[in-house]
Amino acid sequence: MGLFNWLKKDANNENGIDFSLLHTDIHSHLIPGIDDGSPDMETSIALLKELESLGFKKIITTPHVKTEIFQNDVTHLDDLCASLKRAARFEGIQMRIDIGAEHLLDDGVTERIKNGQFKTFGDNYLLVELPFLDPPFGLDGYIFELQLAGYKLILAHPERYLYWLNDFNRFVKLKDSGVLFQLNIISLGNYYGKDVYNLAKKLIDNNMVELLGTDTHSQKHIEAIRKASSSSLLKKLIESGRIINKDF
Repeated sequence: MGLFNWLKKDANNENGIDFSLLHTDIHSHLIPGIDDGSPDMETSIALLKELESLGFKKIITTPHVKTEIFQNDVTHLDDLCASLKRAARFEGIQMRIDIGAEHLLDDGVTERIKNGQFKTFGDNYLLVELPFLDPPFGLDGYIFELQLAGYKLILAHPERYLYWLNDFNRFVKLKDSGVLFQLNIISLGNYYGKDVYNLAKKLIDNNMVELLGTDTHSQKHIEAIRKASSSSLLKKLIESGRIINKDF
């Protein structure tokens, strides 16, 4: 299939992009019962089948790791992923499944660096997120410490950090420090509202996005992905040649 053959010949998504063009979804919450994503294995299997039908060939699922909320032990994640893989194979799912984590940059970062309590994927890539209400105090220090420790940072859904909506230089500074940006596909279908869409557009227009993710938690996100799949902005982003999902 050529790069610009956009229409997926599929009854579930007949007017949208064939996501096999991306190959890999690097952000989702499909390990059952450990965060605000899938509550049980049945739901996880249903969501995996939906993602496969959209064209994805691989997913890297990324449960939350937050000091005060989801205190998931990263040493157990491989075993949990193995259980998901077994259930998926039993159900005939062919898509490859791997695991990382989505780490909140909070007060626990320094301690986690000291103890190596991170779950990376690929060549030591670390998916990180920021709080939604206010940026963390000492963010620049966290970024420096993590990079010094050898982690390659990917910032999850930068378009959702609306406290920087009118301070775009904060994104420029992160980009200049070598942080990769992962945009949520559903942001391009107005799932989070106009401000998030506009910030996503500005990031795309400034060539600051390298990765895309579904951030799938539930069936409503699958429906939002289908809606966003016809977005001209999504087409523009993939046509830019900057998206590196296939590298994972």
